[in-house]
Amino acid sequence: MRTMQFLFSTKFYLFFVCTICAGILLLYPVPAIEAVREAMRLCWDTIIPSLFPFLVISSLLTDLLPQRTLHRYLSPLTQPLFHLSGSSAAVLVLGFTGGYPVGVRTTTALYRNGSLRRSEAEHLLAFSNNSGPGFLLGVVGIGVFESTAVGLWLYVIHVVSALLVGFFFRFHKNNAPISSTPIQYQKDSKNFTNMFTEAITTSFFAILNICAFVFFFMIVLRMLSFTGILHLFSSFLAFLLAPFGMTEHLATALIAGILELSTGSSCLHGIAFTPGTVALASFLLGWGGFSVHCQSLTFILETDLSCKPYFIGKLLQGLFSCALSFLLFTILL
Repeated sequence: MRTMQFLFSTKFYLFFVCTICAGILLLYPVPAIEAVREAMRLCWDTIIPSLFPFLVISSLLTDLLPQRTLHRYLSPLTQPLFHLSGSSAAVLVLGFTGGYPVGVRTTTALYRNGSLRRSEAEHLLAFSNNSGPGFLLGVVGIGVFESTAVGLWLYVIHVVSALLVGFFFRFHKNNAPISSTPIQYQKDSKNFTNMFTEAITTSFFAILNICAFVFFFMIVLRMLSFTGILHLFSSFLAFLLAPFGMTEHLATALIAGILELSTGSSCLHGIAFTPGTVALASFLLGWGGFSVHCQSLTFILETDLSCKPYFIGKLLQGLFSCALSFLLFTILL
């Protein structure tokens, strides 16, 4: 009886898939090795230098944040717009400038030290985790579309779409207006030396986790490409969305970007500059990719916060970004 239950369980299918993947890796190790080398170059050249400083600074700012001052002076702005206290303003600034996953990390840190209520933290998770301006301007604007202006417009749309998600989440049934009862902030006895060393070490281990997920999803994409599965999915998606101008190349970029943002962006290199292609890139930036989501989950799962608002928010941001980009560049072009 237990054997039959196992055979029809999700665990069995996952075991079956993992067994096939292990067999492919044993028979064809070279593509996986090449994928890891490519992921290492991506991490060494882009992710570590652009993200590590922001992780350290965000950790220090979280510990040094003048919580009561922010709550007092910024709540009149954040409360009517988002139903959030003034402490959320620091999360938004870091989330819009630091890149993935700084927004999630700062949100969970403030929730753990008592600066944010649970409803506020889950609300922030929906729209505070965003791509940094460096990636948008450099990798997408210049690298894909060869235009700083396009990258700047995409960043503006990225920010606006995130703020729209935050505004719409204020109507969520579990997101009541902030009560007049003040938050009981926890006293932190750590001195700056402890804060600094902790910021360096925790950021270092966070970078290792982030790079590990980049390695994994790069291998997954290379295996999907090597086995022909990616081509099969891309052809099917291109056939379904052909009336909207979807080609197999764009479908490949979409599938790759849904899994890993940097790889999806690189697949868009050299494509024609149209409202549709810009909208596709904007969707991928708003969605972020499962690699980014797994990086974010490493911080969320350390708390009792729900992951549902985060995933709903990222999907909405991707759709908002896609629609706004298509409308804007249709007008401009």
